[in-house]
Amino acid sequence: MTVAVLGEALVDLIATDEGAFHAHLGGSPYNVAIALARQGESVHYLSPLSDDGFGDQLYAALTAEGVTLPLERRSTWPTSLALVKIDSLGQANYRLYREGVADKDIELDELLALLPDNLSLFHTGSLAITPSQLPKIRGLFQNLRDKGIPISIDLNIRLKGSIDRERYLSGVRSLLPLVDIVKASDEDLAAFELGADANSVAEWFYGEMSGGLLILTRGAEGASLLSSTGWTHASGQVVHNPGDTVGAGDTFHAAFLSQLLSCAQSSDKFLMLNIEQQKTALQFAGIAAAINVGRMGCCPPYRAEVIEQLEQQTP
Repeated sequence: MTVAVLGEALVDLIATDEGAFHAHLGGSPYNVAIALARQGESVHYLSPLSDDGFGDQLYAALTAEGVTLPLERRSTWPTSLALVKIDSLGQANYRLYREGVADKDIELDELLALLPDNLSLFHTGSLAITPSQLPKIRGLFQNLRDKGIPISIDLNIRLKGSIDRERYLSGVRSLLPLVDIVKASDEDLAAFELGADANSVAEWFYGEMSGGLLILTRGAEGASLLSSTGWTHASGQVVHNPGDTVGAGDTFHAAFLSQLLSCAQSSDKFLMLNIEQQKTALQFAGIAAAINVGRMGCCPPYRAEVIEQLEQQTP
């Protein structure tokens, strides 16, 4: 079973207290691709990488993890950058540089040609679903739906990723009827200003989907899954020596998708997890995210690391 991932691979320039910047490879879909590979999944990363020095580093990191890069060419456009400031609570704040960047340098026809024949799941989101990318994304989603390929998106709202806030948010909502799996944080939902209660907003969003799964993450408070059977909840994980939250949501979602794929290998009902499977998937994903939070930058765990901690917690 193979997962295809589309979206930004960029460099996070993380500010220190002294005003210097440390470069870390990142971007939500890029992080998901790495995290899925570390869970033992077969992953194809479809977006172009720049031919600049940062692009070389991103390329080398993906290939070192066993991620397949089916696009042979490298873009002459530069790698996207994000200036990141970590606050006193370890939360990351981003300023994005996204004009004329390499991961946008691809058209629909070229994307369709890159889809693997054995594709089981497609994932995108974050800056790949900003307004300038939506015509291409909608065309791709329709092709995938015609083939019966489940589609996952992580909202990962970055309001500074578009100069037109309303167009950005309405565009994201317009994709909901086309997808099968949506991950949203409580902060993502708050950006839509639809109400203070995240559960109620999530239920409203789920009503716009055509079934499937909606995952709501709440940081240290845990995560919840909304499906046709209702809500399933999992408590947050304790992190004794936190580093920062960079990539925690990406790690969570990749681990959840990996559990979904594991269940699908023994069932033709890809999105129909029973209650026990839902709880296990949420717990597994929460452990993976907690391990990542215990490190600096996005550094997803390998599957064996998560399984070891899961077994320790299982009565």
